[in-house]
Amino acid sequence: AGGSVALTCSVDIGKLVPVLSVSPSWLNPGASVTLSCEVKPQDAGWRFFWYKAFIKPSSSSYSYELLPGSTSGTEQNFTINGPTHTAGFVCKAGRGEPENYTEYSEPKFIWSADPHPAASLSVNPDRVQHFRSESVSLSCEGKTAEWRVRKFIERDSLSDFTCSIWGEMTGSTCTINMNQFHSGVYWCESESGEFSNAVNITVHGSPVHPVTEGDPVTLRCRNKAQLLSKVFFYHNDKLIHNDSKGELNISAVSKSDEGFYKCQHSGKDSPRSWMSVREPVSSPISSLVMLTVGIVLIILIILLILLWRCRRSKGETFFCSHWIKIYIFKKL
Repeated sequence: AGGSVALTCSVDIGKLVPVLSVSPSWLNPGASVTLSCEVKPQDAGWRFFWYKAFIKPSSSSYSYELLPGSTSGTEQNFTINGPTHTAGFVCKAGRGEPENYTEYSEPKFIWSADPHPAASLSVNPDRVQHFRSESVSLSCEGKTAEWRVRKFIERDSLSDFTCSIWGEMTGSTCTINMNQFHSGVYWCESESGEFSNAVNITVHGSPVHPVTEGDPVTLRCRNKAQLLSKVFFYHNDKLIHNDSKGELNISAVSKSDEGFYKCQHSGKDSPRSWMSVREPVSSPISSLVMLTVGIVLIILIILLILLWRCRRSKGETFFCSHWIKIYIFKKL
């Protein structure tokens, strides 16, 4: 009697599921990415652990490999310095002595504009809009023969993301029936965890591949039967073009052209389509060619200067000619 009673509530840490976010999710070549892991309730004392997700051999589930630098746990945010390839990640949190851990988060993916991915994913037909009565083929080409087409859908969990469930896999080609088609991000993945480029496909017609700055782009307004005429084009819901031919031509696309596009015909709007614009990737071969051309130009300029000086020097023709030959021999 006269005592007090304290009521305490405890949370089973092992049942907590943290939420992982990535920024940015679509990367330019060489860019870094920041992973952020959130646990609710947001109590103090959490340490966070970061993993790369890769598929198990002959399975549709993922295994996790601890990332370097997170063995002892880190703060809530974790940065992976570029270049970063297309990959999946998960996180978990722990605290206490001995340390108790939450469950793994759902995998999150980053899509890199790697100019030399381990495989190449091609889409046929590779055009802006697909109709539900059609089929689309996704093909993987790379050094490894055992590639699988995979799909990621932004929702509560990763499920139905192998071709055998939502399409028909023949060799390294996945054919999708558009009548049963779901929008999502598609890529090729090997059992050793290698990734291809990724493509973002939607039923209403976003461009399959990101376009590169400086490239020409043509947007067309059409129904299933034909290209429409006398249409209005909108960029981020702002009227930008009125065309009698049903086409919008951008001679050299820039980052400011990125955004949502739609067309309007006879008072009816098409679904909005997202156009992604990425920075151009300089080719190592082109850089080498430019360097070689620059060196050759410098040598020619020096030779011209030497010849000019030799002509002005009387009685030294043989000496100048001999010196120039030696100079060329040393340089080449």
